[in-house]
Amino acid sequence: MPLRSIKQRSLLALLLCHHGSVAHSDVLIDALWGAEAGDAGGQRLRLQLHRLRRMLGDNAPIAHRSTGYQLHVPSDTVDAWRFEDLVRQGRQAIMAGNVTKGSDLLRSGLDMWRGPALSGLDDISLLHRQATRLEEQRLAALADRIDADLRLRRHADLVAELFALVREHPLREKFRAQLMIALYRSGRQPEALDVYRDGRRILSKDLGLEPSPDLRRLQVAILTSDSSLALGRLPQVKRPVHLRAGPRHARGCPHCAKRVH
Repeated sequence: MPLRSIKQRSLLALLLCHHGSVAHSDVLIDALWGAEAGDAGGQRLRLQLHRLRRMLGDNAPIAHRSTGYQLHVPSDTVDAWRFEDLVRQGRQAIMAGNVTKGSDLLRSGLDMWRGPALSGLDDISLLHRQATRLEEQRLAALADRIDADLRLRRHADLVAELFALVREHPLREKFRAQLMIALYRSGRQPEALDVYRDGRRILSKDLGLEPSPDLRRLQVAILTSDSSLALGRLPQVKRPVHLRAGPRHARGCPHCAKRVH
């Protein structure tokens, strides 16, 4: 039976975020009611826990501990935990040299996502941080899966997906580099260079920065038709290290942290 109460959904999410460890009562009260809890916070929490236990039944027992409450559920019943486990297995397979298996496992993990993490609950700061962490894990897993697919020479099948990712995440150089490689390997060298120029323009205009050394090296490799680009293993593009653009481009960057669902 679905939980219709926002408080019960939030409480369940908070307990699950502790991944089997004890969630302290004070943390739960502060997350659910903040300063409005007052002296009745403990009573309010016990009432919500009673209702949640009644809804969940014996399949998800909530145990009382000296400092708080602990939810016990099998790991394979929580999508976020299954996602993390499949991603871990996928990366291990790739490191062991089984790239096809690794790609399949990463894809299976990513298929667990049916929308933004903790949708409708991330106005609670603790859940917002958890949703942000999960989204970052999703994007990292997606980049690893695309790397695996590029090593498997599936570049032609990746171009449309990567164009969409670059539009959605224009400052993530990993996706931009992957698109450049996929285009180059598909015989579309001019378009690969256009993707670099677009990224450089966005960085310079919006942030007053230059592309990272890794992305600049990739541009040179594409310009010179470097033979390494045809190999299965890819050049590494890690966390971007940007340089400030020249004075004519320099400008203050507005504080605009994008909300992650």
